[in-house]
Amino acid sequence: MTEAEHSRLLYWAGVALGPLAGGINLQGVYVFAHFSCETTRISGTIMSVLLAIVALAGTAISARAVRRSAGAEWAEVQGGGSRTFMAWVGVGSGVLFALVIANQLAASLMISPCLR
Repeated sequence: MTEAEHSRLLYWAGVALGPLAGGINLQGVYVFAHFSCETTRISGTIMSVLLAIVALAGTAISARAVRRSAGAEWAEVQGGGSRTFMAWVGVGSGVLFALVIANQLAASLMISPCLR
């Protein structure tokens, strides 16, 4: 993988990691709800916290990519606007999905999984 391809992946980190962590968390909460009714387990909470960290890590990577090449968009002939735009979408997406995961965590802590 060349340096340019690696650099492009940094712009997409938040766009990819946020929704991926949110989807894994949603399915994981449903899987752990069945087992949490039988015995009290904290594994769902740990999973949600780790996935929120993954979503925020994607946000930080995308934000770092924006900050690192902020001056480069003025020097490029093409303008560099599309990569910067995707990086900002990645930042917003990562934050949004981290908030979704936090809301699901709060709901799973307040609502008993045995209420089916």
